[in-house]
Amino acid sequence: MSSPWWVLVVDDDADVNALIVEMLRDEGFPAHGMTQGRAAMAVLDSASPPGFIIADMTMPDIGGVDLVGRAARHGIQGVLITAADPRHLAIGPPAPVMRKPFEVDELIRVVSLHRPPASPLPAPAEIRCIA
Repeated sequence: MSSPWWVLVVDDDADVNALIVEMLRDEGFPAHGMTQGRAAMAVLDSASPPGFIIADMTMPDIGGVDLVGRAARHGIQGVLITAADPRHLAIGPPAPVMRKPFEVDELIRVVSLHRPPASPLPAPAEIRCIA
């Protein structure tokens, strides 16, 4: 059985992190936030990794490019977020880039594209009446 799908948000700004997690949860997405890149790296390598990652491009210990790259090696897709203008990045990032501040609808649209379809409900068991 596969692990449940959830979103990992990694941003060293605790307020931004909490806001993104709250926006996702308000829209029904299971989401958890982390402010430390190294801890997030360990979660990516764990037995219950996320199904999608949102990572700030620039953080003190491990940047979003490295996190999203590691996630991709595990088959996990993601998006990078940054306050910088993505058109001025020196290298092409390994994932789509959203510029902060972004609209809630834009974030939800991106995450929705990567959420797996809901599994069908099991068929109800046959009901038999015994007289």
